[in-house]
Amino acid sequence: MASWEEPIETGKVPDSGSTFDAIVVGGGPGGCSAAGYLAMADKKVLLIEKGVWPRDKICGDAVGGKSLSHVKTLGVKETLEATPHFRVNGILFSSPNGNEVRVPLPEEDVARLEAGYALPRQQFDH
Repeated sequence: MASWEEPIETGKVPDSGSTFDAIVVGGGPGGCSAAGYLAMADKKVLLIEKGVWPRDKICGDAVGGKSLSHVKTLGVKETLEATPHFRVNGILFSSPNGNEVRVPLPEEDVARLEAGYALPRQQFDH
């Protein structure tokens, strides 16, 4: 398994006279998805990110079921599934005083393996 603590290598810096159909600012899941869809539509895209990737992020460890169609379309579902992860079958809300509320996800989504995944954001960034 690759080390998740090494920075992801970036591509070549574009020449100053370069032109693009779109410039996407932010290399998180949303920005990467937007850039991916644009590239699939034969657009010349520049994706820029100020941070060092991969990184840990509070509350960034879930891929919800409604996002899985995008994960598949963008061609990363097999990679995600080959990475250590947990399949989501419900949500647990807890409070500091110990109260808990469990919300199961629809059984048909869980049965079709389309309820979502939980994995460290550092893995997903790769």
